[in-house]
Amino acid sequence: MRIGELAQACSVNPRTIRYYEAFGLLPEAARAPSGHRVYSERDLHRLQFIRRAKHIGLPLDSIRQITTYADTGSCQHLRPRLKELIAAQLIEIRNRITELRALERDLHTYQAALCEPRAIPSKDASCSCLDGPSQRRTILPAVTLVRRPARRKS
Repeated sequence: MRIGELAQACSVNPRTIRYYEAFGLLPEAARAPSGHRVYSERDLHRLQFIRRAKHIGLPLDSIRQITTYADTGSCQHLRPRLKELIAAQLIEIRNRITELRALERDLHTYQAALCEPRAIPSKDASCSCLDGPSQRRTILPAVTLVRRPARRKS
């Protein structure tokens, strides 16, 4: 099969296939007399395996390490290494979730601070909208907020 057919069968761009070849994830394709790349059923299975590994978030370097095991058709050597890689991926995901939760808390704090009334800074002062919570001072108490009447739509 040609590169376009392989790309379509695996829902990838042909450039991705060329990149995977250059990166060592796929073996260099055989060439037809016309010079076009020709792929086998084995290449199709390998690309499907790569796509599944990418789907679970494995980095390309790790996928390159395990593709040779996948080519044998036996899970005997692949399973232990894949188990290690998935365990490492789970740790990475948990760390990122922790970082994202901290970022979410910070964003809520900044959002709340941006709803507070602020004094007009002097011309020499820099914007303090994103100063840390400990650097923020409330200029006016919240009870002094004035409600403006809703604007009429024209």
